[in-house]
Amino acid sequence: MAKKTKQVKVATAAKLPAGSVAAIPAGEPVVVAMGLGRNSVAMIVGWHAKGLQRPDAILFADTGSEKPETYAYLDILNAWLRKVGYPEVTVVKNTSPIAGDASLYDECVRKSVLPSLAYGGHSCSIKWKVEPQWKWCKERYGWSKPRGQDGRWSFAGPITKLIGYDAGPADARRVKNAANKWPPMHRYVFPLVEWGWDLAECVRQIELAGLPVPVKSACFMCPAMKKAEITELQSVHPVLFDKVIRMETRFKARTIKDHGALKSTKGNGRNFAWTDVAITNVEPVEISPCEEGFDIIGTDALMASVTVLKPAARFAALAALKEAA
Repeated sequence: MAKKTKQVKVATAAKLPAGSVAAIPAGEPVVVAMGLGRNSVAMIVGWHAKGLQRPDAILFADTGSEKPETYAYLDILNAWLRKVGYPEVTVVKNTSPIAGDASLYDECVRKSVLPSLAYGGHSCSIKWKVEPQWKWCKERYGWSKPRGQDGRWSFAGPITKLIGYDAGPADARRVKNAANKWPPMHRYVFPLVEWGWDLAECVRQIELAGLPVPVKSACFMCPAMKKAEITELQSVHPVLFDKVIRMETRFKARTIKDHGALKSTKGNGRNFAWTDVAITNVEPVEISPCEEGFDIIGTDALMASVTVLKPAARFAALAALKEAA
């Protein structure tokens, strides 16, 4: 969001340096940051294939605004995790108790703004991705901040957090930018970087594991989407596309009212509006109908309003995994 998210003050002593796959301390809990996209799925597949320490938890931070295919993949991945003896994915979420927003999309519509990335920021990821996982870990591992002790935390012990940045140039910049910015008592490890796996290798490893390749992990209204991805969303999920246009329209109306004109952010594409790339008379892409027993259950009212149809190939893969488990 445009408004900066309040940061938690922590003791400097609680900050840990980055770790490595080979140097994880014995007995230290391993927690996986799972986005349900190609990188994080390849990371957990590779972690198992290499016979490394069983994860203590696998966390998926649900913004309430993920793509329907991402929610569908949760069942597929959980079936595979059960098969290999790993814990199933734990879904964590920012509940926004004060405002009552059920999703990042709801928050944007209520405030008549765009996701923070459209303004060059990252506060939406901090609020809806990082903080819910941080809160869960605080409760799980007994971390607390006693009253009256300015900025000092009490910790039961550190954890190793697996982050799915790959070995490509774009994620190399993300690894550099993430240096020393992780929460206290987190030892961040980037397995894909250490293994030298770029995106193409991630896809190959997922296929070798017998899993369908997931779609790119991102909110359906992510400002980082390329124009081709925007038109694909319009074709495959027109209801979601219309929601983004509604959000963008509210942003424009509020900005013009407050400032007289649009400023540097022209729309949800930052320097362009999604309405400018919309295709007229678009024909929805035909997708195989749902099979009984495999319907997607939405995580909030937004997703419940969307009719989701899974490709038949994914049903076959899911059925095979469930049977094997």
